[in-house]
Amino acid sequence: MNNNKNGLLTGVLYVLLILLVVGLGVLLFFNFQANEQQNAEIRAAEEAANTTPTPEPTVTPEPTATPSRNTETVTLAFAGDLVGQAGLTTDAEHKADDGTASYDFTDELSGVRSSLAGADISACTLVSSVTAAGGYDSYHMPPAIATALHDAGFMVVNAATDHVMDRGLEGLVETVNSLKNSGLAVVGAYADSGRSMLLANVKDVKVGFLSYTYSTAGGTSEPVSVADNSWCIDLLTTDYMTAKETVDYTKIDADVAAMRDAGADIVVCFVYWWDNTQYYTAPRANQTEVVDHLLENGVDVIVGGGVKVPQPIEVRTVDRADGTKANCVVCYSLSNLMSCFGDENTNVSAVARIEISRDLDEGDVWISGVTTRPLFMLDTDDYEDYSEPGFKYRLLDAREAMRAKEDGSDTVLSENAYTAVQEDIAAMQTLLGEDYDEQLGGVSIDYPY
Repeated sequence: MNNNKNGLLTGVLYVLLILLVVGLGVLLFFNFQANEQQNAEIRAAEEAANTTPTPEPTVTPEPTATPSRNTETVTLAFAGDLVGQAGLTTDAEHKADDGTASYDFTDELSGVRSSLAGADISACTLVSSVTAAGGYDSYHMPPAIATALHDAGFMVVNAATDHVMDRGLEGLVETVNSLKNSGLAVVGAYADSGRSMLLANVKDVKVGFLSYTYSTAGGTSEPVSVADNSWCIDLLTTDYMTAKETVDYTKIDADVAAMRDAGADIVVCFVYWWDNTQYYTAPRANQTEVVDHLLENGVDVIVGGGVKVPQPIEVRTVDRADGTKANCVVCYSLSNLMSCFGDENTNVSAVARIEISRDLDEGDVWISGVTTRPLFMLDTDDYEDYSEPGFKYRLLDAREAMRAKEDGSDTVLSENAYTAVQEDIAAMQTLLGEDYDEQLGGVSIDYPY
């Protein structure tokens, strides 16, 4: 019985062994077949690779270098409005022992000197008549102001404002002559009927100056008619005696065209804005309408006045009505260079320096940069920590005054005034546009447009 069981077990083992050998053989066969297939695919791929040319690497073209231009730079410096209020004249008055009065505005204006240094042309707006008649009150100043403006570094004065005729035609003529006698060029108002536009040639860059005021009187005062003497002042509006709304684009466009025909490379236009723009820190619709028209029709730089507070600076690339393009700068308002106003933002202003580049080889001329430098009109009566400083008003270079206070080299600023200047510098950056601040590098504008 046992032998039969052993024989059966042995048979089963033989069968299992045979099945194992057969299965292993089948597995080896199919694995061999797979390897052969894989090898065949590899050989086919290698043959395809040997017959397909390797593509050449893509060559990245070298960027074309922009040739450097051989240029020369002309710098125009613009300040805001010198508002001829009575307090400024009173502070500049010196009485002799015999009671006669003389006037010296040198110290009041001293803070603007460094902002104008190195400029090829420097300009501001004078909101006043200037006569030797005495009896000075608001918007009526002695000829010493003209001397002080020249000595501070100004070369051009815009006289087209709503107060230049406060003393009538005779006062306007004397104002223009007082400024000219002090070595200043005048734009916007004329001493005789031989009206001629101002075209300056600096380093072969021709800069033309135009100026317009919305009326011959502001606020509640009555405008002065120039119907019989239209040559004496350049007016923005045809209805300057009444609504003061209708802009005389026909005259302005003709003036711009005449300036271009005379060879002007850059046209600067002063605009003394409407009284409904005053104390607004953003331009109003009537301002932007005029600006858009002037830029499209040939003006390159606009300097606004009469607003009493700062408004933004804009740099634009403009498509002109004649099909050309131009870099243009708009200073809606640089505020009051000097005044006695005490309202918010009325005692801060700036000098805007605009760079004009000329290609010495090709002759191209374009606006290439803008910077601003903040100024502060100090009224010592506004601060309790001044103890008989010996003066009331001073125009200060804001940052120079702060540095002098910090290093102890000058104490023109009291502690409270120092804080006010610091705050107003920040306000000017916000209102004019931080990018234009001189300390931050200003705005650089490339050519071509």
